[in-house]
Amino acid sequence: MGGNESDEDTRETEQPRQQDSGQRRSWFRRHSGTILTTLLFPIVSGLIVLAVEKFTDDDDTAASTSAQQTTRGDSPEDRSPASTTSAAPPTSATASPNDVRWSGTINLTYLDLDSVPPRVLPSNNGASTWVSYDRNSSGGFSAATLYGLGGGFFTTKPTIALWTTPDRPTRQQCSDLVATQGAETLPLATGSAYCVKTAAGRTAFITGLSVSNAVHAYTASVTVWSATQ
Repeated sequence: MGGNESDEDTRETEQPRQQDSGQRRSWFRRHSGTILTTLLFPIVSGLIVLAVEKFTDDDDTAASTSAQQTTRGDSPEDRSPASTTSAAPPTSATASPNDVRWSGTINLTYLDLDSVPPRVLPSNNGASTWVSYDRNSSGGFSAATLYGLGGGFFTTKPTIALWTTPDRPTRQQCSDLVATQGAETLPLATGSAYCVKTAAGRTAFITGLSVSNAVHAYTASVTVWSATQ
């Protein structure tokens, strides 16, 4: 009998433990969802935060790139590729003193040397310079005289000069020669050269005289500079 009582005491002592174990299992089943949620929530939250940060970083990078592209696209260089090329500065319309206005061969009669090309006039009225020929019976001439600008009724200005140096003059040299050694008339001769002041104040140089039998007059090479005084 003593042994039976000991066994019953043991069963009575172990039975509550079985109940406790069952209760614990039941409690875990009831709260397992909460436990899993509690354990997984930080992990999921971290992943969400990382995803949001990654998405935000990508958006910021794209926005920055777009802004840079827009800024570059709005710059004058991007709008106008041709603007990379710098424009040349404007040049002055004033002619250089040594610029040649006209040069060529012309018959020496009544000449307007201010027009381009020089005009042959019907008389000495308005002529920059003109030539008088001493005609003979055969239609040719025995002598010729170069005249300067008309100064009035039967008068002439000292606006021509004889150039005696073998080298061709500059415009300034020819102008200075007329200013210092100007004459009203000069005899024309083959091999001679002349500086002339025109009605508009330009300077001309006459050289290379030769006789043209076709027109019974002298022809010459004439240079007219652009600058006026």
